[in-house]
Amino acid sequence: MTMNTASMQPDTSVSAPDDFLTAAFGYPCRALVMPGDLDQLASELAVYPAPAFMWTKISGRDDPSFAKLTALGFTIAVEEITYERPADAPAHDADSPVGFTVHRVTPDDIGIADEIGALAAANQTTSRFHQDPRIPNAVAAEVKKRWAMNFFAGRRGQEMFIATQPDGRIVGFNQVLVNPDCKVIDLICTASNVRRRGVARAIAQAMFAPSVKTRVGSQANNTPADAFYRSLGFVPIGSSICLHWHAGSVA
Repeated sequence: MTMNTASMQPDTSVSAPDDFLTAAFGYPCRALVMPGDLDQLASELAVYPAPAFMWTKISGRDDPSFAKLTALGFTIAVEEITYERPADAPAHDADSPVGFTVHRVTPDDIGIADEIGALAAANQTTSRFHQDPRIPNAVAAEVKKRWAMNFFAGRRGQEMFIATQPDGRIVGFNQVLVNPDCKVIDLICTASNVRRRGVARAIAQAMFAPSVKTRVGSQANNTPADAFYRSLGFVPIGSSICLHWHAGSVA
């Protein structure tokens, strides 16, 4: 007899469906917002059929919930640093990378969506999804592809700046969230064959606005990213740990 696991789900869930990741993974994914009832979470995890995935963020290893989350099977995906460029950071003209053009696009530029998605899939290879050995690279690439393409569907980001070669090929983009109190680099990507040629710097500078703070998150062990953001006037303002939980895995 096949057991109906849906009927075993707790009446009150401490996590929420992550529809975006579910579509990319192809099976149920959920997000846990802390603080939460970890006893209830234990009951919740016990009845999820495999495969399933859940993620959460906490302040660090000294967070009181860390030990219990790891006991429940959560593992560290990445340790992260949040950087901020102050609103009063010195203004300067954006650099112009030789041989490339930087300009802003809108969701109406739907004709470039596939190219942007392919660029993200091929070059965003150090994300927390790529670093999780239980997530295949193809799934991790699909996450980044959909993340970038959601801009053109009006579901992710309010601004995007791209860099193009003379032949029109897109070699970099900076997807930006515009919040009431700041702008956020949501996803920044350059083609591997044009790195260290000023493309990333130019598409980052293109988003800066007078008297507006800018934020970005990066992995704590990413030394080149740390040097890059500091060179643009960003300073660390906080840290966190992203944890992943799996029931089974993608073959």
